[in-house]
Amino acid sequence: MKKVMMVSVGFAVLIASTLYADSSTEENAEQSEVRTLIITGSPILQSIEGSIEQLAEYDNQAIIDAGDLLTRFPGFSAIRAGGHAVDPVLRGLSQTRINLLQQGAFLHGAGPNRMDSPGSYTEPFGWDEIQIIKGVESLVFGSGGPAGLINFKRYSPIVEGDGVTGKMVAVYSSDYYKLGADLAMGNEEGYIRLISQLHDQDSYEDGDGNITRTAFKTKTNTVVAGFTPDENTELRLSIMMNRGTDALFAGTMMDGPVTDMDAAQLLYLDGDQTSNNYSEYQYYKNDAHHMMDNYSLRTQTSPMRMLTDSYSETEGLKWLKRWQDDKTIWQASFDWQNVSRHAERYMGMMGEPTMLQANIWPDNELDIKGFAIEGEYRLDDDRRIKSGVRYDRVEANSAALESLEAQSLYQNYYSSSKPLSSAEEDNVSAFSRYYQTIDSALFWIGISSTVRTADATERYLGAKNNMAMMQWVGNPFILPERHNQLELGAKWYFEGGWHELNVYYDGINDFILRDRARGQDGIIAMDMATIYRNTDTTLKGFEWSLSKDFSNDWSLYTNLAYVKGTVDDTGEDLYQIPPVEGLIRVSNDVGDMAYWLDVRWALSQENVDDSMMSGSALDAGESDAWVAVDFKVRYQLADSWQLSAGINNVLDETYAYHVSRGNMDPFNPEAIRVNEPGRNLWVSVIADF
Repeated sequence: MKKVMMVSVGFAVLIASTLYADSSTEENAEQSEVRTLIITGSPILQSIEGSIEQLAEYDNQAIIDAGDLLTRFPGFSAIRAGGHAVDPVLRGLSQTRINLLQQGAFLHGAGPNRMDSPGSYTEPFGWDEIQIIKGVESLVFGSGGPAGLINFKRYSPIVEGDGVTGKMVAVYSSDYYKLGADLAMGNEEGYIRLISQLHDQDSYEDGDGNITRTAFKTKTNTVVAGFTPDENTELRLSIMMNRGTDALFAGTMMDGPVTDMDAAQLLYLDGDQTSNNYSEYQYYKNDAHHMMDNYSLRTQTSPMRMLTDSYSETEGLKWLKRWQDDKTIWQASFDWQNVSRHAERYMGMMGEPTMLQANIWPDNELDIKGFAIEGEYRLDDDRRIKSGVRYDRVEANSAALESLEAQSLYQNYYSSSKPLSSAEEDNVSAFSRYYQTIDSALFWIGISSTVRTADATERYLGAKNNMAMMQWVGNPFILPERHNQLELGAKWYFEGGWHELNVYYDGINDFILRDRARGQDGIIAMDMATIYRNTDTTLKGFEWSLSKDFSNDWSLYTNLAYVKGTVDDTGEDLYQIPPVEGLIRVSNDVGDMAYWLDVRWALSQENVDDSMMSGSALDAGESDAWVAVDFKVRYQLADSWQLSAGINNVLDETYAYHVSRGNMDPFNPEAIRVNEPGRNLWVSVIADF
């Protein structure tokens, strides 16, 4: 099947057509513009949360994965360690504090060091739209995710006649190319959709001409089969096979020769997904395998060869129902996810290492069962209130930690009378948001208290090392963290545009802080090893956006985001907090030709955690301000052909996101910041049919 799908890419390289295209390009543009106006807050009298962005516009660009895509949207920054697995940061939070879903299903990478973050298995091509929720606006999507939610969605293709419909894209630059095919065939009763893509990137140069270790290769093949007895009912089976090889990482001391994931999802949809009379049932399963070593893809510099072999298996169920009465829209959901993981690190002098050095992830399991219900009540035509509550039963265990020998590593650092090999939690979350329209403006205020449980790394990581300060040890006794958030927001519409402001505060009880062992409360050792502990922290900030059409053809869009993070018990700055970052975009889109000029920028960041004597040393020091300019042009060659070209980083600026991989490596005590690419010219062709 894999070979057949890849051959389809080759044969379809010159023909494809947009699965969801209407007959009129102008109608498509109008629909896209209306949908993207809703940046934050659900539309009045609808329970479709967050913003919806159509992904077709991004098909013709050299976008690597979900994390890379999200840097195009306001409020997101990015942690980069290599060419792919770009990890998003939103409102000062990252990793499992952001829920990244595929059609409502959780997926988790297999690398304890997040060298295969969930977004690395989610290339935007082949997905139809992305749903973005910032903060807490709903509890029916699953446990955790206090920073927000990213949900990639597909819809059943519109297939006319007995032929094949779809699209094909080819993107090329001096150090990167991508080929992709998205093909469908079927009729009113069902369809088959095949999505194949190939990414091949060499290590790029930064603005100073220095080679940055960022090469990788990925192949992704997806089969989607749908049975559609009527327009509002669908039974869908999706199978994805992702294969990654030769991934280089400048921000760590290991590379990734293997990065694989197989995923399957069975989905039953009953009703219009955008309506208030809808039910969804799904089962999903995904298996990830990740290998890391320090010798096969780089010159070995340490005396010992090291190899980490890691696995992650995720299985889940979900039920969602939406209905309404006279004044209230209701949603209820039940979801279950079970994540089992294990990873071993081996060492040796020659060949493939076979001597077990550490159980990086001792066999462990995280099981979460949750139920949520929420209602959106219309007070009158201009006012509504939406509230919900969620309960999660969390069970975490590691049978591998039942032996006294395995427990000794953790008992060297943590003091507790609780069982070491298992933990149980009963977590209750709740939120309420009030919306009011006044003339052409929408105002809202939201309060929430939500719980996020620890992941496998925070609980069970067992990275032993002969040097204590290079050890990295999870905390089996760690408590879940509670986020108490307040958000104020407003969106004003004016002639030719709008602007929006969100101000938020997040007081976090028992934040799971990655720190250094200095004999803090609950920490026994004082050897500077990397450990986890609970403490209270505070995040506060704002996001602002403006859109304005200043002539019939030209538009201006700009945004900026600010966040401040503090560790309450020490008064120190929280690590990995972006500086003020923003975007200015001027565009012209008329007729067959369109232009975009983007100016991305960031101020300097002086509030850092770069000392292991007082903090975690996860920041690579202070960062300088930077400005990067990108230019893109798109030309509609014919009804079915589109040619695009661009120059990223026109001024060849040497820069890195402040959060771009600080020290996340147990082998290297020095923090590292990975630069973004220098000047890069690219060209792409899209054909649709």
